[in-house]
Amino acid sequence: MIYADTSVLLVYTLTESIERERAKAVRVLFQKIESGEVAAATSFYGLHEFFVFALENAPDTGTGSAFGKGALRQLLNTRLIILPLVTRTDRKRLAPRFSALRDPTDLAHAISAHAAGCNAIVAYDEHFRAITSIIAYTTPNDYA
Repeated sequence: MIYADTSVLLVYTLTESIERERAKAVRVLFQKIESGEVAAATSFYGLHEFFVFALENAPDTGTGSAFGKGALRQLLNTRLIILPLVTRTDRKRLAPRFSALRDPTDLAHAISAHAAGCNAIVAYDEHFRAITSIIAYTTPNDYA
């Protein structure tokens, strides 16, 4: 199973029209997820981050909420497994393994993916290269 990071979820839902090249590979990846060829998960961390992205990039809260809700519906209608928030105990236990991550916001994704037994994090976020000895880092292009 792979873990789809927020950067991939955004291209699939909200930024497809401005990230056309990335969108091609993301569409292929999601076709493979939908066919069952690739098992994939994301977490409530990813869903929250992309909803906040919608709010922060809209002219007002109502518009951002509408875009965010539409994007959430789009994702929830896929075969993506939605992982829960990790427990405080698991965060405390697993966080030291991922100390090489430079961006602290990536920590929750890495712990969620690792705790769920994912074999790769699929992202457009180079920070995950720092933990490839623990969990592989791939991009959607690796599945195209």
